[in-house]
Amino acid sequence: MKFVIPSFQRSKILKEKTLKYLDEMGVHRGDVYVFIREDDNDWSGYASLSGINLEIIDIKGIGATHNYITEFFEECEFIVEIDDDLENIVDNERKPVEDFIGVCKEMKEKMEYVGCNYGGTYSLANPIYMSKCEKFTTDLCYMLGCLRFRFICKDIKLETNYAEDMENCILHFLRDKKILKNNWISPKTKNYANGRGFESEKTEKIFLAEKYPLYCRYFERKNGKPDCRVREYKNSTCRETFKKL
Repeated sequence: MKFVIPSFQRSKILKEKTLKYLDEMGVHRGDVYVFIREDDNDWSGYASLSGINLEIIDIKGIGATHNYITEFFEECEFIVEIDDDLENIVDNERKPVEDFIGVCKEMKEKMEYVGCNYGGTYSLANPIYMSKCEKFTTDLCYMLGCLRFRFICKDIKLETNYAEDMENCILHFLRDKKILKNNWISPKTKNYANGRGFESEKTEKIFLAEKYPLYCRYFERKNGKPDCRVREYKNSTCRETFKKL
């Protein structure tokens, strides 16, 4: 199992947040792959992180970086992709998850069982809403890109950067007719943003909504921030499957 972290100009945050968490959870640093840009002015900070696999690439944009990661690993290889500011994983009672590796193994097993290649978690640690959900669902829905699980599919190619987490959900759902969501866990993160401009984000989210009108729609929040919302598609067959587990 590989733990993959794209990062840019945030070696200190990576060290103090995600790497610290992975160390505490018993993840071997030899299984951690950090992807940075060759023009990153924080290069020396990343180079000082011991034990990790540091991959230096000439790719710009998080969507393009995920495409590079897809090509880097082997077809069908299972990876866990993590943001560089992840602090913790909590359950549906907002308690820290004690066995992160166990969660990753469970996601892998469940994804194999139902036959899907993409998985994620609940976006916000809200015990009231999380507990109202079934633990696992395979419907089309939005899943935050902070923590994701996937088997490498070389035929999945992202076209967006500022909407890549939503695009990933849609493309994998179209491919497999299901994506796996664990509704009883959620990542804890500060959700730092790197240079996101409203216009760039707006352009890409309109593009996504126009390309996949049956699966998402564009809208603007009250503060003018552009956004996109997934049109949920239910998967009753897999829901019955999980009830038998």
